[in-house]
Amino acid sequence: PLIWAQGFTGKGIKVAIVDTGIDPNHPDLVGRVLAMADFSGDGPIDNHGHGTHCAGTTGGSGAASGGRYKGVAPECSFLSAKVLDASGYGLDGDVIAGIEWAIQQGAQVINLSLGDDGSCDGTDALSVACDAAVKKGVVLCVAAGNAGPAHSSVGAPACARLVITIGATDKMDQVPGFSSRGPTADGRIKPDLCFPGVSIVSCRANRTA
Repeated sequence: PLIWAQGFTGKGIKVAIVDTGIDPNHPDLVGRVLAMADFSGDGPIDNHGHGTHCAGTTGGSGAASGGRYKGVAPECSFLSAKVLDASGYGLDGDVIAGIEWAIQQGAQVINLSLGDDGSCDGTDALSVACDAAVKKGVVLCVAAGNAGPAHSSVGAPACARLVITIGATDKMDQVPGFSSRGPTADGRIKPDLCFPGVSIVSCRANRTA
């Protein structure tokens, strides 16, 4: 609310959700999904639900809840790159293609709430592609992963050097056991920040659980 009061609501900002797609008809998101592309071979509509949930957390308007549940940037616009199928899985190559498409569409921010298991040093193809996007002026926010509490459990692309890697916190402002920890395989500190990531209320895609 403090940031919103200063006029920062995401208006005029294109945010790409590179995930399972977005339900463009959800009341919180309707009219704000500028473009959709499918790289999963499963069709562009979100038939899993994760991508729509991420979109709502990012910028849901609150319309479906009478304004109670809003995303961080409730006036942003969305680009939807579907790179994960109905089961929530996909290939690194498809994720890279989704990132490149988002850049071509003018994305200023890209959200990647996905990743590979296993520690990494940032030299894999997906991490390199993310760093290349940042060098073009795009802000990339990447989930640290759900492989905690073991040390060195941050995988690709969360281990990329230039992205903002986000771990989770719970209602008590503690890091929950599932949230992946650093350091990276080459000894760098990750994640960069931790944000609320437990019991988050957000948008549900049509016909998903």
